[in-house]
Amino acid sequence: MMRHQDAVGAPRYSREERTLMGLEFGTAGAALGGGILLALRPDGAFLHADPSVLRRTPFRNWRLPGLLLAVGCGGGYLTAGMLHLRRHRAARPLSVAAGLALIGLEAWEIAFVEFQPLEAVFVGIGAAVVVLALRLPREGVPCMRTQP
Repeated sequence: MMRHQDAVGAPRYSREERTLMGLEFGTAGAALGGGILLALRPDGAFLHADPSVLRRTPFRNWRLPGLLLAVGCGGGYLTAGMLHLRRHRAARPLSVAAGLALIGLEAWEIAFVEFQPLEAVFVGIGAAVVVLALRLPREGVPCMRTQP
């Protein structure tokens, strides 16, 4: 995959990189927003999330799942996206881990909570993140440095 620089020396990102970062930042936003709303109203009222669907889980309300969603998923995807913006060598493995974690989370929700069509969408997003991240060069590109 070729990386180019524009006329002023700023790096340009490939279509795959832009797509990957879009998925990462979009997923981070959804997870942060949804997780915070669940934590603020653990009865699920903000998102019309019925706490009774948690009956087969260790959770009695949405507070802890909301915090885990915001911090774990939202924070992980936000970090991965930021590392990709900087072309940090840790971006690729973090994206793969985040994608696999999202697939695992959704599989757990389907097994223990109940199936919702949105879960299938997030499984697809997790898979796309894994595939796109694996298509990036292994060695990574060092962080950009400004020159004096």
